[in-house]
Amino acid sequence: MFFVVGALIFQWHKDTESRAAASAIAAAQAVKINTGWIVEVAEQALHRMDLALEANPTPGSGETQSQIEEALEGLPVSAKAYIVSAAGRTLYTTDPGFADIDIRDRDYFSVPASGEPFYTSSLLISRLDGSQIFAFSQRLERGGDFAGVAVISFDVDLLGELLDSLALDPGSTVSIVREDGMLVGRFPKAEGPMDLREHVLFTDHLPRAETGTYAAISPVDQKARIIGYAAVPDTSLIAVASVSMSETLDRFWRGVGAVLLLIIPVGLGLTLAAVGIVRLLFKDNQRREELERALETNTLMFREIHHRVKNNLQSMQSLIRMQDLPRDVKRDIHLRFAAMSSVHEHMYHHDAYAALEASAFVASIVEPLVEAYGSPAILELDIAPIAIDHDRATPLALLLNEVVTNALKHAFVGGEQGKLIVSLQPVTDGKALLKVADNGVGYRPEEIVQRMGSKLINAMVMQLDGQWSQDVQNGVVFKAEVTLN
Repeated sequence: MFFVVGALIFQWHKDTESRAAASAIAAAQAVKINTGWIVEVAEQALHRMDLALEANPTPGSGETQSQIEEALEGLPVSAKAYIVSAAGRTLYTTDPGFADIDIRDRDYFSVPASGEPFYTSSLLISRLDGSQIFAFSQRLERGGDFAGVAVISFDVDLLGELLDSLALDPGSTVSIVREDGMLVGRFPKAEGPMDLREHVLFTDHLPRAETGTYAAISPVDQKARIIGYAAVPDTSLIAVASVSMSETLDRFWRGVGAVLLLIIPVGLGLTLAAVGIVRLLFKDNQRREELERALETNTLMFREIHHRVKNNLQSMQSLIRMQDLPRDVKRDIHLRFAAMSSVHEHMYHHDAYAALEASAFVASIVEPLVEAYGSPAILELDIAPIAIDHDRATPLALLLNEVVTNALKHAFVGGEQGKLIVSLQPVTDGKALLKVADNGVGYRPEEIVQRMGSKLINAMVMQLDGQWSQDVQNGVVFKAEVTLN
C-alpha cells in the first residue's frame, strides 16, 4: 500500500512540475509578443522622428516639432523620447524632468556614433531620477555624416504591468535579456545592471534551442524557479518568465497530507478503494487545471490581439496625419479609424466573451466626435442598458461615426448653439432603435446620398440586419432599427 501511495505522490509531484513548466513557457511566449511589440513601436517611432527632422536634425520649427509629436503617438505613457546632437547636446525631449547632462559615454549614444544604425541598451540607471530604464536608439545621418541620435527610453515598470496581466503565482518574474547576456529589464527589479553570460540559460539552454524551460536558482535573488524562455524574432533579445514553485508546492503538500490522513487509518483492506479515489481526484484536478490554463491562455491572447490591433490602428492614424491630404478628408479618415480603435480598446478592457455595455460604448464613440469638430452643440445621450455583441460593435461604431459626423458638419454651419440627441432604446423582436436628431438648419439628404458616408451607412446597417430612414423635422432625424446581439 505504501509503495503505491509513494508512487502516486511521486507522479503527482512530477505532474505539478510539468504544469509549472507549461505555465512558464506560456508566460515566456506572452513576454516575447510584448517585447516584439515594444521593439516594433520603438523602431517605427525612431524612423518617423528621423523623417520628421528632414535635412536638419534640429527641431526648431513648430511644424517639425508637431510632426515629431505625431511620430511618437502610440507609445506607452511612460516612454520618453530624445533627440541628441553629434556634440551630445539634447535638442528635443518629452521628458518633463529633463536636465542638461552629457550622455556621450552612454552606449546608446556611443554605439550609433561609431556606425551602428540601431541599438538596444542593457539595463540602465537614469541619471535624472535614479529609475531603472532601457533604451532604443537610432543613428541620425545627414549627407553621410553622423548628425546625432534619436532615443526612446522605457521604464522597467512597464514589465510590472505585463507581469500583473499574466496572473502567475506570487514570487514569479518576467525579464528581457540581450543575446550577449546583458540584462535589459526585470520585474520585480534587480538591484542594477547584470551580466548573465555565465548563467545556465546562456551556457546550456540557448545554444541548444531558442525556446524551452528549465529549473534553476535565480542569479538575482537566489530563489528556485521554473524558467521559460523564448528568443524574440528579428531582434537581439530573449524573453524570460520565471514561475515560482513555492505556492504550487504548498498546495501539493497540503493535498498529499489530506490523502495520507484518509488512507492510513483505513488500513490494508481499503487500499484499492483509496487508490482509486486518489486517482479519480487527481485526474479531475488535472483536467480542471488544464481547462483553467487553456482559458487563461485564450483570454491573454484575445486581449493581446485587440491590443495589437488598436496600436496598429493608432499607427495608421499617425501615418495618415503625415500624408498630404485635404484637411476634411484627413479628419474623416482619422475619425473612422478612431471609432474602430475605440471598439478594440473596449474589448481589451472587458471579459473576452462578455457583451459590451451600450452606454459606455456609445459615449466613447460620440463624445470624441463632438470634441474633434469643436461643435457648440449640446450633446444629450439617452442610452438604455443594452448588451452589444462583439461582432456587432465595429459596424455600430462606424454607423454612429458617420451619422453624428453628418450632423456636426451640416446642422450647425453658422456656429449657433443647438442640440444633438443620440438615443438607443430596445424595441420588439430583440432589435434596438438608434436615433440621432439635431435641431440645426437641416439639409437635403438626397444631396449627399452618393458620398462615402452614405455608402458606409448603408453597409453598416446591412451588417446590423436593420433598416434606416432620415427625415427633416426642425433639423434632421436619423432612425435605424438594428440587431445588436
